Amino acid sequence: MDLEDRSPLSKSLLYHLGEMDADAINDQFNGIREQFLAQTRKARRFPLTGEVALDLHEWLYYGSKQTPMVSQINPDRGTNLAYVFVTLCIVSPSARFTLASEHVARTDTQSLIKAIRKVIETARQAVSITRIYCDRGLYRVELVDELIDLDVEFVMRAPKTLGIKRVLGDHDESVFVTDYELVRKHSPTMRVPVTLVVVPHQSRDDDSLCLITNHVRTVDEAVPLAQAYRRRWGIETSYRKIGEFLPRTTSPVFAVRLFYFLFAVALYNLWIVVYLLLSEQRRESTRPAVSTATFRFFLGPVTYG
Repeated sequence: MDLEDRSPLSKSLLYHLGEMDADAINDQFNGIREQFLAQTRKARRFPLTGEVALDLHEWLYYGSKQTPMVSQINPDRGTNLAYVFVTLCIVSPSARFTLASEHVARTDTQSLIKAIRKVIETARQAVSITRIYCDRGLYRVELVDELIDLDVEFVMRAPKTLGIKRVLGDHDESVFVTDYELVRKHSPTMRVPVTLVVVPHQSRDDDSLCLITNHVRTVDEAVPLAQAYRRRWGIETSYRKIGEFLPRTTSPVFAVRLFYFLFAVALYNLWIVVYLLLSEQRRESTRPAVSTATFRFFLGPVTYG
């Protein structure tokens, strides 16, 4: 593309994006991600092992619920529809690289299992995963069983279900670790044993943070594990940053939405690469070397057409 040429009209851009195949779009951005990884590895700035966060990224949609590839979600900002992507991101503040993402046409359990397995397998090609942190939105018996089957240590926030409340009522101590069992009562029934870790909530009195994990833990490990889990909340910042790169569109065409989302992830990852390559030149590295606003400015303005 010649930056001196007039940029294509938006209708022309949307038309050509809409004609693209979803698999071809995924392959294209997989190649881009591999180039980013190669550059950071070459500079020895990419970790060989790492903790990651598994989450759902919901791109809200305000059109018809009959639109293909749109999922129903809990009501949020005036809609209960969204394009949903399973994402896997490194937790380390110095390298919050998005390792993999996968669209899910529906948020039913089997669709999520398939997407989760795929993003973990993709991420394992880049790093050795030491632990996965999961939001309570993934608290389902089948999903927990799938993570155990994938032979990966996970830590997941547990909602205050009746079973969790019963355990909390049986313990007077504010910090404790106990065996727990996730139960699916309707057919096919399922029981998945886990470890329940409970610590006081960080900001709310008379409340508890409940975590489940597939590894045996002691009481002495409870608070450090909760502190480690809280690090995943920094990933929310990553999602906001991806949103800053996300183009605005009302198009209901899935190929357009997929391309735009992966394009935003690619730009976010490129910003992380810039941060990694510049960080060793800075004495103070608590803030990014380049803000996303400055980074977007220097991407290269294209003549309006």
